[in-house]
Amino acid sequence: MPRLLPLCLLTLCLVWPCPAADAEEPPEAIDRLLHAAWSANGVHPAATCSNEQFLRRATLDLAGRIPTVAEHAAFLARPDRAALIDQLLASNEFSRFWADLWTTQLYGYQDEVGGREALSQWLETQLQSRRPYDQIVLELITARGESAFNGPVNFLVRHPEQPVVKVSRAFLGVRLDCARCHDHPFDRWTRDDFQRMDRFFEATERQEVSAGNVRLVDVVRQVDASERPRFLSGAEPKTSQWRAEFGLFLTRSRPFARNFANRIWYHLLGRGIVHPVDDVSRENPAAVPELLEWLADEARRSDFDIRHLLRGICLSQAYQLQSASQRGAEPQQKLFAVRSIKPLTPEQWYASMCVATGRVPQSEERTEFVRRFYGDALDGDFSASWEYRETAQGLMARLVERVDPPRGDTNELFVRFLGRQPSPKELAVCAPRSAAEIGFALLHSSEFAFNH
Repeated sequence: MPRLLPLCLLTLCLVWPCPAADAEEPPEAIDRLLHAAWSANGVHPAATCSNEQFLRRATLDLAGRIPTVAEHAAFLARPDRAALIDQLLASNEFSRFWADLWTTQLYGYQDEVGGREALSQWLETQLQSRRPYDQIVLELITARGESAFNGPVNFLVRHPEQPVVKVSRAFLGVRLDCARCHDHPFDRWTRDDFQRMDRFFEATERQEVSAGNVRLVDVVRQVDASERPRFLSGAEPKTSQWRAEFGLFLTRSRPFARNFANRIWYHLLGRGIVHPVDDVSRENPAAVPELLEWLADEARRSDFDIRHLLRGICLSQAYQLQSASQRGAEPQQKLFAVRSIKPLTPEQWYASMCVATGRVPQSEERTEFVRRFYGDALDGDFSASWEYRETAQGLMARLVERVDPPRGDTNELFVRFLGRQPSPKELAVCAPRSAAEIGFALLHSSEFAFNH
């Protein structure tokens, strides 16, 4: 079979019909598809989480911190879960936290050229303006100009060597780098696929303007037909604007929509429908294929509205189930019949500590906390948010750092730090202890450090 697809087949790969206008709302469709998977596999879902659990979970997932005492009281007085999700998605904290989260996934922490902050600020602006996800990605791939003045330029500046490796993992979920030197041992990708995909970026030049400022420009390349760039679907550019055409090929492809849906699901549920999220392959199929396809269709139907998909998943039964540890819950977790427990990122931990103790957040202090948290692993890949990575040195530094907990009785301290009331047993254990001792124990407890 020839590797280049006919135009009619390529069109089918890139465009598919949108669901009808009277299609199910996302929560109902998600629940229906998961119930079918649970029934087919003899899996029973966990019970629905409490209002206190839901408040803490959603606030951490969407705002990047634990709820305040006032927010806790207000929500318990009127526990409208849909209203809470809408409120969090409309907040400035949502845009700020998700911009920071995506910056870490796309850029990492090492910042030799000083472009991390520019990229983060640009992403925050895109989220605030509710720009569709496909348009954000298209600009990240096609951005030109100077990194000091054009935030999205910094994505490709950060990955100068074979940028298609990062692009394919981040936006298609494909580990194409496994085919850099030889054909992929477990999938259909070949070394030629990798080289032809990477060639889309060969017409892009990096020009050093000044210290920490790099200009990206596109130049015209003349090559033989056999050496032209080629997308994984077989599509080749028709003009000299290789990078621009690549961006269109990518954002209009079905794998792109699947990857977007899978990554949003992973963020909220702690596990991707395809897991790991950057390892889409024949050897690693989707746990619930029908769900992934429906979410991909819904992403396309809603024009890649980020908040729309987040809201739909947050209001589904799967998101609102009680959590369980990994041991003994693997079948349930794989089919999302129980909530996976996620470690807090260092940014979430620091922000939550400030909320609980009344400490005013400081950007320099937060940066130093993140540096200590990761230690020598700071230059690693952070595509997967929910891997526990705190080093022993980071843990020790956190334990010895002076943190003054607020005053209050045991009940108030539990609400402040853990978002719930203490049990009778916990009250008895805490009775002879001071507020400082109780606060320290709660701050450094595993319950505080994880999102349940």
